[in-house]
Amino acid sequence: MKRILIIEDEKILSEMYRFKLNKEGFEVISAIEVDEAIDLAKKQIPDLVVLDMLLPKESGVNYLIKIKKIDDLKLIPVLVLTNFDDNQTRAEAFKYGAKDYLIKSNHDPKEIVTKIKELLSQ
Repeated sequence: MKRILIIEDEKILSEMYRFKLNKEGFEVISAIEVDEAIDLAKKQIPDLVVLDMLLPKESGVNYLIKIKKIDDLKLIPVLVLTNFDDNQTRAEAFKYGAKDYLIKSNHDPKEIVTKIKELLSQ
């Protein structure tokens, strides 16, 4: 079973994605903040990370920067899923290793699951 780490501070969204991904046969773990996510990822190495950009304390870009320094985490694919549609942030996300950058409001959960499956098959 593939493990997905969702880093999302909006509980209702995190739970919705968890429910949808569980239904599709994925194990889901979740975190709200960058440091919590890194600690969790070290303990339960995920197969893919779904990352929001607007998080408490630090941005999602900081997560991408920090994991590049951790051998066990640096090659895990990251799908950015955010409503923060900013060209500079998008460019930074790709610069630091994001595989894709989706705007939440432009994609329904089914499309997000499809993208996750696509990234996991690469």
